[in-house]
Amino acid sequence: MIRNATMKDLDSIMVIVNQAKAIMQQDNNPQWDDNYPLQQHFVGDIENKSLYVLDENNTVYGFVAVDQSQAEWYDSLKWPINKNQAFVIHRLANSPNYKGGATKLFAFALNLAKSHEVDYVLTDTFALNYRAQQLFTKFGFTKVGEATMDYFPFDKGKPFYAYYTKLKK
Repeated sequence: MIRNATMKDLDSIMVIVNQAKAIMQQDNNPQWDDNYPLQQHFVGDIENKSLYVLDENNTVYGFVAVDQSQAEWYDSLKWPINKNQAFVIHRLANSPNYKGGATKLFAFALNLAKSHEVDYVLTDTFALNYRAQQLFTKFGFTKVGEATMDYFPFDKGKPFYAYYTKLKK
C-alpha cells in the first residue's frame, strides 16, 4: 500500500536514499550525493504531508514527494501549458529489493493529482539520470526543455530536464 510517510519511516527512507545514491554512482549519475537529499528534506516533506511511502507488510520499499512546489529554474523555460496549479513529483526512489516500486509510486502520484482535479503534473531530472527519463517516457511525459544551473543542488555540470503530462486528455 502507499500511504503518507511518518517520522517513524525516516530510517527506512534514508536506507533507500543510500541505496539509490549507490545505484546512481554505478550509473555515473551524480544527481544525488552527500549534500542532497538530506534527512531534513524528508522531514519537511513529512511535515507538509507531501511524502508518501510504498509499504508492504510494514516494510518501506520506496517513497515519492508530491506537492505544488516548483523549482525556481522552471520559470526560465517556455511551457506550453499553464503550470500554475500543477502538481510536481520530487524525490522518487525505491529499494532494489522491490521490483516495480518506482512505477507504483509514479502511478500513485498521477492518481493523487487526478483526485485533486489537477490538470498537469510536472517533474524533472538530471541529464544523466536515464532511469528516471525512461520512467517519464513510460508514463507519457513530454520534455519541455533543459537548464544548466550554477547553484546548489543543481550545480552538476550538465543540465536538468523538465517534463510535464496532461492528465485530462
